[in-house]
Amino acid sequence: MNDITILIDQLKDQYLLIIIILSLIPTIYAINFSNREDDERGEKITSKAYQMTYFFFLAAIFAVFIYNSFSNVAFKNFRTLIMISLFLSNFFLGSTIFILNKKY
Repeated sequence: MNDITILIDQLKDQYLLIIIILSLIPTIYAINFSNREDDERGEKITSKAYQMTYFFFLAAIFAVFIYNSFSNVAFKNFRTLIMISLFLSNFFLGSTIFILNKKY
């Protein structure tokens, strides 16, 4: 049981690396999809996905600034929140392209 708690503590310390790795998978899928699909359908899917991701990213940045205004966050934590927003947006982009590819 002690080994599991040590592992969980180590994962907590490396959460940003885990988010980066998890966001790389859908980002690679999005890049592969955009290179592969050059027809009207592919352009529609990528256009819709980028529109949705742009809105998601702006909402995430807005939420970070709202959070910062209510509780003064240190610069290091603020930078981490911005990076998490960016990587989650990349994850959202790849996931949206995957879902829209199945839908259309």
